Amino acid sequence: MLQYHDLKNALDDLEIRRNDPTIVYASSSLIPHVKGGAQTILGAVLAGIDNILIPSFTFKTMIVPEVGPDENLLEYGSGREDNLNASIFTPDLPSDFEDQEISEPFRHFPDVVRSSHPIFSFLGLGLDAALDAQSLSEPYGHIRYLQGKHARILLAAKEPSSLFSIHFCEKESGRRQFVRWAMTDEGIQECPNFPGCSNGFHKILFHLREDVKKTQIEDQPWYALTLDHLIETALQMLRADPYALLCNDLHCEKCNLIRKDIRQGG
Repeated sequence: MLQYHDLKNALDDLEIRRNDPTIVYASSSLIPHVKGGAQTILGAVLAGIDNILIPSFTFKTMIVPEVGPDENLLEYGSGREDNLNASIFTPDLPSDFEDQEISEPFRHFPDVVRSSHPIFSFLGLGLDAALDAQSLSEPYGHIRYLQGKHARILLAAKEPSSLFSIHFCEKESGRRQFVRWAMTDEGIQECPNFPGCSNGFHKILFHLREDVKKTQIEDQPWYALTLDHLIETALQMLRADPYALLCNDLHCEKCNLIRKDIRQGG
């Protein structure tokens, strides 16, 4: 059973400084292996980092409309029953993604603020301006805001497919993204720049090289990297090779549609 000091030592190994604003992705799979569970994990992170963002995604707000743009990988009209069960996004809506067992305790911490995106909201401590920069039209606004501010990314037992910042790079490079819709207190809202597949993101680790700090806790790798270097490297890769960072699954509809787009000069 892992203890608090094991997690703290891992963070020390990754050389994240206390004053580095940090986007934290922590896997719920850690919880059964840590004495004190999520509270211990969050306590170790906050003991070493003052200002953090943590995802708090809410896919249960999404609905499927009757009509929409072509080649959007959505079967319009198919959600008539499921739409009735969609939740309206509010700052108090519990997250419903794979790491909600980490994000939900953090959401109840004192002074934690949440961004307003109805699908891809983030929770933050000490980074209110970054959260304010994320909006319906700018789901990556918090990433843009943190550029040039010595921000870091922590992957605690998470794979590079969690790197939401690479989706920002895809958008900046002109790669196709999608449109989805979500329930808000102002009604159904269109959510542009919905990301594609992230299963090919592990390919970036080789290109980041010495910037990636890695440590191991039991059988699970932890990574730390610099946001600015990640963005710079991803944009270089995407501009040099428009097929970069796509997954290798021949049946992936999202990546195959992007490949088609590239072949047609999109």
